[in-house]
Amino acid sequence: MLNNTKGIILEQNKEPMLSKEIKRLQICDEVIISLYGVSSNPELLAPHEIIDIAKKARIIDESDGNKLWKKLSSSKTEGIKKIVIDAIDDEPYISSQIAPALQYPEKLSKGIDIARRALGGGKIVIEVYKNLFDIDSKIPEKIGDYKVEKVSGNYPAESRSRSFKKRKNTLVLGSCSIIALYNAVYEGRAHTTCYITVAGDCITNPANYEVPIGYIAADMFNETGLIVEPRRVIIGGSMTGFAVDNVEEITITPMTRGLLAFKDVYKELEYTCIGCGKCTNVCPEGLSPYYIYQVLNSRRQRNLEMFDADRCTAC
Repeated sequence: MLNNTKGIILEQNKEPMLSKEIKRLQICDEVIISLYGVSSNPELLAPHEIIDIAKKARIIDESDGNKLWKKLSSSKTEGIKKIVIDAIDDEPYISSQIAPALQYPEKLSKGIDIARRALGGGKIVIEVYKNLFDIDSKIPEKIGDYKVEKVSGNYPAESRSRSFKKRKNTLVLGSCSIIALYNAVYEGRAHTTCYITVAGDCITNPANYEVPIGYIAADMFNETGLIVEPRRVIIGGSMTGFAVDNVEEITITPMTRGLLAFKDVYKELEYTCIGCGKCTNVCPEGLSPYYIYQVLNSRRQRNLEMFDADRCTAC
């Protein structure tokens, strides 16, 4: 587990997306690509056969953007002792990993069985974020035979957790890639769809959606409906995503965890700093935003280096 000496606990705003049933776009049926040569007895597949199916299905792990078959293949020779299924989703609004894990527990559990067999065994745990507030979805203690651990620590818990595990001979696999592995082995489906959270105060029907990979982001707004035209659209998480001006040019990939639309551009709002210093206590980089603010206001940019302003994440 992580220690929580750094970072900030963020208001999660995961309702109603997390507790709503995942919505599957009708167009998904049109982009399904069937695989050939899938075993009629998935439980009897050899490790190399599982890796070959993952390769043919072109499964991308949403947690890092790497090909699943390469991660499984290389990990067999790296002395991996533990496998972590990442369903943490510690960014506000985003629940596109944990929602499929909770709503498709059988697929996740059997997908883990397959991945474990490909790796030749190993201890496995499913991780979710501990600081989830005001949600109707109950986090179970186990999914199938696998323990669910609530990861403590403040934001950014997921990235710190992942870097920590790399030093501990632990393989991290995204929960959605494991579900895609199930789809490939048991249903003969290539990895042609992915999960994405669509939310924000402009969205009429905020929810998690299963959409075709390569789908145009602007078309999602036609599916969800808009209350008002957004002034700010963010692709990805609200903390680590990026703002875009033209959603007609953005396509959805397995790593596109969210599509967020907001009425206001909060960075344009003016706040009066009273020098309380609370910002220093919660800065995920351990900086002193108050002093950085004072230096910028006094036009002494040459002094910014003293305060490590280059490490600011602009959260």
